[in-house]
Amino acid sequence: MRQLMKRLAIFMQGRYGTDTLNNFLCVLFFVLWIVNIFVFNTTASLVIDLFQLALLALILFRSLSRNITKRSAENRKFLPIYNSVKSWFKLTWNKFRDRKDFRYLKCPICKAQLRVKNKKGMHTVRCPRCGSEFDKKI
Repeated sequence: MRQLMKRLAIFMQGRYGTDTLNNFLCVLFFVLWIVNIFVFNTTASLVIDLFQLALLALILFRSLSRNITKRSAENRKFLPIYNSVKSWFKLTWNKFRDRKDFRYLKCPICKAQLRVKNKKGMHTVRCPRCGSEFDKKI
């Protein structure tokens, strides 16, 4: 077993390996695999299979590539999209989790998300980002 791991480590020297984009592609591959289990149309199943095969080829190509500069540039282009979607899901989850105790408001000036206690009445809310104050009725 050690000999195999040593040979694999020698083989992977100078190659790109894995990153956030590859991890996303792997998750997408497995999601499509699970979706394909429930697809009973042969044409749609074949299309999904071909897309999975292309994804697998792309994952292997990116992992085994020796052009590290180009692969890291691809990852840098992907990260802003990934992070914005991830932060939206995180904010949505936090809103759901805190729905009994807090309200989430947007600052009218800088559009920052603010969390305030869920108490009835008029509140003066101060935005920590831009410093503006506004009144909000809850």
